[in-house]
Amino acid sequence: MAASYTLVTGGSTGIGEAFARACAKRGRNLLLVALPGPELEATAESIRAAHGVEVRTLGVDLAALDGPSRVFGWCVANRTPVDFLINNAGAAGTAVFETSALEYSDLRIMVNVRALVLLSRLFIPMLKDWPQSYILNIGSLGGFYPIPFKSVYSASKAFVLNFSRALREELRNTSIQVSIVCPNGVETNPGTFVRIGAHGRVGRWSKIDRHVLAEKTLEAVFRGKAVIVPKAINKVLWVFHKVIPASVLAKFLRRRFDREVKVS
Repeated sequence: MAASYTLVTGGSTGIGEAFARACAKRGRNLLLVALPGPELEATAESIRAAHGVEVRTLGVDLAALDGPSRVFGWCVANRTPVDFLINNAGAAGTAVFETSALEYSDLRIMVNVRALVLLSRLFIPMLKDWPQSYILNIGSLGGFYPIPFKSVYSASKAFVLNFSRALREELRNTSIQVSIVCPNGVETNPGTFVRIGAHGRVGRWSKIDRHVLAEKTLEAVFRGKAVIVPKAINKVLWVFHKVIPASVLAKFLRRRFDREVKVS
């Protein structure tokens, strides 16, 4: 069979770049998909020089209606079979829903939900060609909670969590393993630094470096883990949603995330 590739969406910067580098360290050829821009090829060239793997790039807007199909068509046309799909591309942020722009919510739905689902559907037949293959979805600890001021974002990540669990079960008797990682704060750009800082000590204790996140997540994926929650403190926070009454939790989350609104 032809050499296989790991496809990373949002692979030019941030968490996606970290996963791309972690995969390259393991000798995996890469397909990096991200918005068009100089960062995409610069990241690819840096990874090629550091690890000697093949890296191909595609600049595409996954929020566009034809974005996911363009990615799949590109892989087919260029004969780059994928055995690992990392659905990382996403949009975060904090906003008061009633005053937010329509485009704000639309972007989070189109990228966090629609693109992830359609890419998974398109690539499953290709992934089945391999004796072992993987889908890794990048979720969030926020997917376990209904978070005020991150209502669309947290709902989108709840969708990704349930979608990943369901798809894993559907594909149980195939060669494809589905996993999801649900980190808390990850410092990737000035906006995330500010939002994490708004949570004070809890934010500092629960955040994770993006490169550490990538390494730990890949280790867990290759061990067969279904739902990955990095760092012990985040596992404790994850338990909260099971034991705290919903009304109490909602008020607590409103107070915590009102801080993000004020610094956004």
